Amino acid sequence: PSDEGSLEPIALTEAASKQWGIKNLMRYPGKGHVASKGFVNKQWMDGQIILVGEYFSFAWLPIGHQIFFGRPSAELTLKMLKKHKMAELSKPASHGDENVDDLAEMRAFAMRCMQETQLLEDEEYFHNDDRELFFASDDEKYYQQEGCFE
Repeated sequence: PSDEGSLEPIALTEAASKQWGIKNLMRYPGKGHVASKGFVNKQWMDGQIILVGEYFSFAWLPIGHQIFFGRPSAELTLKMLKKHKMAELSKPASHGDENVDDLAEMRAFAMRCMQETQLLEDEEYFHNDDRELFFASDDEKYYQQEGCFE
């Protein structure tokens, strides 16, 4: 084994090696959680974590079952974290404290404004390379229009 704690690598065929761009798959011993339907009779079972390029898999050896995982992109991870945080912020305070409700409302509003700004950035509504926002109107009441600033 080439890494401390790893098992003997799995040698790939020439065709598989060409497809994945590697000659061997590193693997490591591990334990996987298994259970019957309804998560009854749960137990830990011997298995192996196998690194496959940008993916990895876990193989439960005694039952001959293997699953593959992909690593999410940084963008997807951030999107999921933001979605979770927004759902958390939109929940009312559980203990009825008005200050907590007000704070949650202000945070949710600030998050909506941030999302609006990010949408503008994503759509490249910038006037110049200094990343100054460009507004198509010289109207003094620009910020009183419908949108984030309601």
